[in-house]
Amino acid sequence: MGLSLAQRIDPGHAMLLIVDMQNDFCHRDGAAGRRGRGMDFVQVMIPNLLRLIEKARERKCPVGFVKTVSNSWTESEVWTEFKNPDLLACAEGSWGAEFYAGFEPRPGDLVVTKHRYSAFIGTDLDLILRSRGIKSLIATGVGTGMCVFHTLTVGFMLDYYITLVEDCAATTYGPQAHQEAVALVRKHYGVVASSSEIIEVWSEKLRTTA
Repeated sequence: MGLSLAQRIDPGHAMLLIVDMQNDFCHRDGAAGRRGRGMDFVQVMIPNLLRLIEKARERKCPVGFVKTVSNSWTESEVWTEFKNPDLLACAEGSWGAEFYAGFEPRPGDLVVTKHRYSAFIGTDLDLILRSRGIKSLIATGVGTGMCVFHTLTVGFMLDYYITLVEDCAATTYGPQAHQEAVALVRKHYGVVASSSEIIEVWSEKLRTTA
């Protein structure tokens, strides 16, 4: 039998993982917006995720931020083959690579820098999680079908329990692309829950232990 939602999001072994909430992916003036992507869907999601982060901190659930950074050492020919060289995202030291307003990590939060879609590729994320006894990931951020998806699928294959927070993830490709990714996660990789469901479980846990 799989774990219940309450077991999956237990702060004793779960981490809220927030992927790529950076200006280039979230701000209307960022790289995604300049590529002509629609930013409304991401903007609507942001308050939900900010609320979830606040509740996670109240419950002492570990919080991890993932950010993309690119530079001349990481932009290989393979990686950039299908990208517009004039609109590459999250150049090192740029405004676009900075965390979007409200998503700045706090002291004690985990911050992982990645150079590919998955936060597990070429990083020490797996080592850090295992060192802290993290067994379950609460996945959020952008984009649902790209960096969030590739992070959680690799996490699944490394034997982490996966919970995707449906209303705390979004993509600049729009709601349909988001729902397609959500359906794949639900079918193959983990549990899909809303932020309200997660907050209610955490609240109930507090009530029963008070």
